[in-house]
Parts: sequence; structure tokens; C-alpha cells
Amino acid sequence: MFAKLSDWLDHRTGFRKVRDALLLEHIPGGAKWRYVWGSCLAFVFAVQLITGVLLMTSYSPGDSTAWSSVYFIQYEMDFGWCIRGLHHFGSQTMVVLLGLHMLQVVIAGAHLPPREINWWLGLLLLAAVLGLSLTGYLLPWDQKGYWATQVATNIAGSLPLVGPAVQKIIVGGPVYGHHTLTRFFTLHVAILPALVIALIMAHVAVFRRHGVTAPKNAAGEGLFWPDQAFRDLLVSLIIFGVMLGLVIYGHGHKITSAAATERGFYERVAHAGKDGRGANLDAPADPSRPYPARPEWYFLFLFQLLKYFEGDQEIVGTVIVPSGVFGLLFLLPLLGYGRMRPFGHIVGVTVVVALLLGVGFLTYLALDADREPTLSSEEIEKLDDKQKQLVEKARLFQTELRDAADLARRAIQLADEGIPTDGAVYLLRRDPLTQGPRLFRQHCGTCHTHGTDSSNENPTASDLEDFGTQKWILGLLNEPDSPRYFAKTNLKAMSNWIKLRRESARKKGATEEKKLADDFEKIAVWLGEHPRDEAPTNDDKKLAWEAGSKAFANRCNECHSFNGTGGTSTTRGPDFTGYGDADWIRMMIMSPACNLRYGAKNKMPAFRDLEGISGNLEAHELNQTKIILLRDISDDDPTAETKRKTVDEATRATALTEVDRELIIRWLLKDYRVIFGGEPISGPPKG
Repeated sequence: MFAKLSDWLDHRTGFRKVRDALLLEHIPGGAKWRYVWGSCLAFVFAVQLITGVLLMTSYSPGDSTAWSSVYFIQYEMDFGWCIRGLHHFGSQTMVVLLGLHMLQVVIAGAHLPPREINWWLGLLLLAAVLGLSLTGYLLPWDQKGYWATQVATNIAGSLPLVGPAVQKIIVGGPVYGHHTLTRFFTLHVAILPALVIALIMAHVAVFRRHGVTAPKNAAGEGLFWPDQAFRDLLVSLIIFGVMLGLVIYGHGHKITSAAATERGFYERVAHAGKDGRGANLDAPADPSRPYPARPEWYFLFLFQLLKYFEGDQEIVGTVIVPSGVFGLLFLLPLLGYGRMRPFGHIVGVTVVVALLLGVGFLTYLALDADREPTLSSEEIEKLDDKQKQLVEKARLFQTELRDAADLARRAIQLADEGIPTDGAVYLLRRDPLTQGPRLFRQHCGTCHTHGTDSSNENPTASDLEDFGTQKWILGLLNEPDSPRYFAKTNLKAMSNWIKLRRESARKKGATEEKKLADDFEKIAVWLGEHPRDEAPTNDDKKLAWEAGSKAFANRCNECHSFNGTGGTSTTRGPDFTGYGDADWIRMMIMSPACNLRYGAKNKMPAFRDLEGISGNLEAHELNQTKIILLRDISDDDPTAETKRKTVDEATRATALTEVDRELIIRWLLKDYRVIFGGEPISGPPKG
């Protein structure tokens, strides 16, 4: 039945002739293991095509969507980690196999006439494959690919006369962005693959015309099927196993959330990217954030070569030397005509071996130059100035590399919670954990400190590490004169009050002194919970809440208000409703001089978003605060002018965007959720 079906199909399609043409190739001397490299290259390219098509089903080529889609493939799509990993390591495998194939070709003399056309087709394939590697590098739109691509396109820009125009065409404009990505995507998935397929077809066709280059003394004859096909398939499977091993070993960042770690067997396999399997994904591309850019390892030799040609000589390393090498490879077959054939064979082997050794040596030098120095400080001191600079440069590179890896890990963890719709770049730009300290030092660090994370050696205001927590409040109550709190400010009324209460309790005896200490503990516990309208429903917390609020009413309510009651003293302090929570801090930042904070005694400027319509509204609100404060100053008061100047100082404003303000607040409160933006984060504070 099968024979009849085969005869019927052959009668209508002639498939047997095609099969025989493809498989029944004569091999002088029989099948050999050294003939496998061409087939292995074709096999890996087929893997690249299949995995590439699968990746395209979920990839979105946009500067605001590319990283997010690659994150989805790597961490959310079933077996996406494996598909992407095979594609990633497949591109590197092709580069290695090209080098081996080229070496095998020149050793066999298969580049010499009449096979020179096939050699040139192979060189074009080499260039196209390197082009595929270069264009694919950018597509994740992460920091590594973004900055490495800039290095490559800058090299193109150094071409004489046409360089700037070529660079602008490649980049898609004056800056790297959406058009750069879409152009590289088009090259990577449409133009270059089609070119490679066409070149492979031509390469195979020309190869079949002249057959395998066998030694002159080769004995016997074999066929491609099944002997050579078996060898090709076995080595291809071994190479695939190595690729798969690299993928399973894992080069990515793990997701450490509870949801990611508590998964069933299928989920652990299908989403093994969450365990760090597959290829690495760096932080989202961010032009505003520097990165220790290096090309992929197979381009490191060019990077190292450029170090020897600086300034005006840069064109030697970027254009002249690579073009010269490619031109020499192109000319190799021409040295094999007639009696020159033995000479051409020797020169071909020598050139390719020297080229591969040179590329390998330059790659080693590039890696070695970036390696973490292991010298002691005494050994470094013995080096000359140039060597010291190289050591310092390597040390700086490794530091920057670790910082970049930390940011990449952080971006992956944040993306697990969700990615802003306006782009993955905002994962880190609006991350309180990484942005909060920088913004705090920029806007608050002039006066405040935050534990040891501060460059302010002479603070004039309180330390805000653990601000609003039970620990911070109890420290304030026990050590009111400490420079960590208000000792260096003009807000000493609380300090004096606490001193008087402690002295009074001491005079009354140990019982009263212990009662005061217990009340301070209760107040700290209560305020540390950021109390607002209602007591908690949990019984234990409810008892602590009631005890703390009662102690507050007895000890503090005369000067400080809570939920609209208290604060009747002439030495009124800030309102303690929700003390230390986000709303309390937000009002403190935006209106420190309002009646619910520090009034005219305030020395801190208001930090507001002063741009656009929102800025006009906030400026108006500040002016209303100023009017209220000035209204309480009598013209008959001899110190009226001084008080008016104090009010002017207390209601001055400093620019701070809403997002930056919220980043600082969340960092202070150890709330490290990303700020997604969108609607205004908060309006002007009330009161």
C-alpha cells in the first residue's frame, strides 16, 4: 500500500528525483567527520528561523513595548525562556561554526579554483550572519543592547565622506529611538534572513556542481545518504545539546516573589525563566542612565582593536584594517590559479589560521583588560602611571557592571508586579528604592540626613531614617536634644517640654518616672501605626491604640491636635493625625508652613510642582497659606515686620515634581512599589 501511494505521488510530483538530487550525492573517499560543519551551520540556521518565527508571535517592536514583550516571552510565555534561549545561543553558535567551517574549507583547499565563487558566497554569508547578530542584539531594547549598538553605529559613522549619512539612515534620525528599533527589526526578520536563505541556496547549488573537495589519493566513494547524513545529524544533535545545556544552565535573573517560587511541576518547567533559566535580559534601555557598554564577545576583537587607534587614527581600526582583512580573504582564491595552486593553498591556511588566532588573542586581551584587578594596594603602588590608570579603569568597569546587574535584577522584580503602559523605562525611573536616595540627597540632603546614606556633614534638620516609626518617635521622646532630631532647629519647644516633664516626674519619685516612660512607649507604639480616624479591629492592636491615644491625650494633646481636637496651646505643634504616613509627609513637603504643620516657625521651603496649570494652582494655594499667616499679625505689634519676613520665608517654594515627591515619600516609608503615574498623584494638601 505504501509503495502504491509512493508511486502515485511520484507520478504526479516527481518527488523521487528531488529526493535523489538532494540525498544521493557522491562523496569521493566516502563520508568523513570533517565534512559536517556546513550541514551543522544549516541546522543551526534552521533552529534560528524556527525560534525566530515563534518569538515574533509575541514580540512588539516599539521603544515603549519591546522590553515588555521580551520580558513576557522570558518570564510569562510557556517555554518562552527556552525558545528565546535557543535563539540567543544559536546566534553565537553560528559565529563559532562559521570560523570552524572556514578553517575546514581552506585546509581542504575548497576555496581554490574552480570553487572561488563558492568561497565568495561564503564570505557574503559570514557578513550577513554577523549582520543578523548585530541587528538582533538591539531588539530586546535593554541597556546592554542599546549602548552596544551605539558603539557599532558610531563605527559606521566614522566611514569617510558617507559615514554620517549612513549612520543617520541606520539610526533613523539624529537620536536612537523607535525608528532605530523598527529599522533593525526589519533588517533582522525580513531582509537579512531572506538574503541568507538566497545565499545558502546559491552556495549549495555551486557546491553540488563541483562536489566535495577530496584528497587526490582518496580511495573509494560513498553517498551523502545515509553515511554522511548520519554524521551530520549526530554532530548537529550534539551542538543542539550544547545550546540547550547553556539555556538550561541559565544566564537570566530569578524572580524572587512568593508567587514565582510556589509553582507546580508544569509551571516550573514551562516558566523556568523565573528561576533564571534561559538568556539574560538587562534593564530597560534608558538614554539618561550610563552603562558600561561592551559589544557581544564575538565583536570584542574589534573593540580591542580600536584601543590601538585613537583620535584621527580611529578610522584605521574601524574601516581600514577590517576592510583590508576582508579584501585579503576575497583575494585568496586568486592565488590558486595554475602552478600557484600549492602556494595559494598554503597562503589560505596561513591567513585564516592567523586571522582566527588574532581574533582570539584580541578577544582575550579585551576580556583581560576588563577583569577585576587582584593586585594588592602595595603592588598597585609599584606600577607606573599608565598601568595604574588601566587598573583603575578595570576596577571602575567592574563596579559599573555590578551596579548595572543590580539594576537589571531590580527591573525584573518590578516587572513581575506590572509594567507602566508608557514604557518599561519607567520601571526604574519611578522606582522608590533606586531613585528615592538620589532625589532625597538632591532635594532634602542640604538640611536632612538619612542614617549613613548621606553626604551632609553638617545637617541643620532631623535625620529621617525610620521617620514616623515607633523606634524614631521613642528616640525623639527619650533624646529630644539629640542632633538626630530637632537639636539643630528652632523647634525646641518639644525638647523643653520633655525636659520639664522628666524633671517633674523625677522629683515625684520612681513610680511617676516609670509611668512617664510607659506613656512615652505607648505613644510611640500608637503614633508608629500612623493613627487616623478609627481604631483597628484586631483586639491586641485595638488595646494598644486606645492606650496610646489616651496617653497622647494626657501628655501631648494640649500642644498637638489629633483629628481636629487639641492643639490649643500658644506653643502649638504640628497636627498628629496620621503622623508619619504618606499623607502626613506629603503635606509636610508641600505646605510645611500651614497651621497643621509648623506654621510661621517653619524654616523649610514648600516643595511643589511649579510647572503648567498644576503649578499655578499650587502657587495659589501657597499664597492662601501666606494670607492666613499674615492675617494673624497685628500692625500694632512692634515685631510685625520681623514676623512678616518670617512668613515670607516660611511660604517660599522650591520646584519638585509630583512623581519625584512621591518617590521620596515611598522611599522614606520603605514602600518600594513603582509609581505608575497617569492621574495626578495627589492634589494640594487640605488645611
